[in-house]
Amino acid sequence: MGSDFVPVARALSARGFDLAIRAAPGQPHVRAGDAMILWQGTDDPLARARALEGGVQEVVGPWMHEAEAAARIIRLAQEQQPRLVLGDLVIHLLDRRVERAGRPVPLLAREYALLLHLARHAGQPLSRADLLRAVWRLDFDPGTNSVEVHMSRLRAKLDRGCARPLLRTVKGRGYMLDVGVGVGADRGSGA
Repeated sequence: MGSDFVPVARALSARGFDLAIRAAPGQPHVRAGDAMILWQGTDDPLARARALEGGVQEVVGPWMHEAEAAARIIRLAQEQQPRLVLGDLVIHLLDRRVERAGRPVPLLAREYALLLHLARHAGQPLSRADLLRAVWRLDFDPGTNSVEVHMSRLRAKLDRGCARPLLRTVKGRGYMLDVGVGVGADRGSGA
């Protein structure tokens, strides 16, 4: 990419993004999911227009401020990220972000793993033993209330301020993510 890309790489790194940079035939580019971002060494509007018409999703270069170039790359990376969409719940699978009704839901690693497992089995009650095996990787019951504590914390974070709770306790069967609508995997825009 050349030394002129270094400020952009630093700006991306400071925001927690790692890059996969590959040389494409003719021009270096950055891939963000399925999107291709062209690194154009000089400010050439005609070449930029041809690249965009040719299928490139974005063109950045040293002729723009590194913060703007980084913001454009990050925007595309986030749009291209695979995610699980369940009603008003969106789980971003790569950067492990969770949103409910457009509101970010900050989760600890174990809470995220628990939610993801429940989401992948939405509408099905999962027993304490199922959760211990899948999330904690335990084939025995340690005799603690860890599952209950994590479910309580997850429920408080996920359902806070929402009219309809997603996490349910199914008496005698376990816990369930009840989205009440179709479940689907989504790649990119259109939550």
